[in-house]
Amino acid sequence: MIIAFGTGFFGKISNVNDNWIETKFFTIMFLPIFPLTSMFVTGSEFRSRRGFEIDLVGKSVFATYARLFSFLLAAWFFFMAYDNSYYSVSETITYIVAGLLFAAAWVYFCFFYGKASAEDVELRIKIGTVAGIYALPNWLDYNDLRNMLGTSELKYKQQYPDSNWKQELAGDAIAPEKYKLLFALALFNCMVYDLPENDELYKKAYVLYQVKPQTVFTPATPQLA
Repeated sequence: MIIAFGTGFFGKISNVNDNWIETKFFTIMFLPIFPLTSMFVTGSEFRSRRGFEIDLVGKSVFATYARLFSFLLAAWFFFMAYDNSYYSVSETITYIVAGLLFAAAWVYFCFFYGKASAEDVELRIKIGTVAGIYALPNWLDYNDLRNMLGTSELKYKQQYPDSNWKQELAGDAIAPEKYKLLFALALFNCMVYDLPENDELYKKAYVLYQVKPQTVFTPATPQLA
């Protein structure tokens, strides 16, 4: 008997605009055994992913095992109900009910568990419009955040050489065409330099730049993991 060892991606959660989180597992016979690393995925092909590694995400790991075991248990209980020559009617019904419950659990863990919250979707769409990836800021590497801040500051200076973005954002008269760039500056500045005054600038920029004007949230200050 040949035993196949390898790796595979499981536990897909938090999908927004075809960007999601998965976890790479060590596998035996294509079954996930233990997690190796989680990944923020920006694209996928057969047995490969594009994106970047992030800290191990417990929800993705749990989703992997929950989906696997709920499926296996549902299949086992349905098989026991089918092979009912040794069981009474009440035992057979019990197996069917248990199979249905685990099948329902499998559906929940596959299609509903780990979905991004409305607040996370709102923030990730905003970040995606300025950074090109629909990730929460605490998933990004600190050096990447610094680079994004530097790029945004350079862009602002080129477009508005006589303005200071912090002073402008703190004021009242802000041109709407600046909302997107000011949001990027405030977000990355808040993540890189964790100061109370930067938190306030970020919250103001968040409210100003509404990707979905009909949906308004009061944001919590993003924290760098």
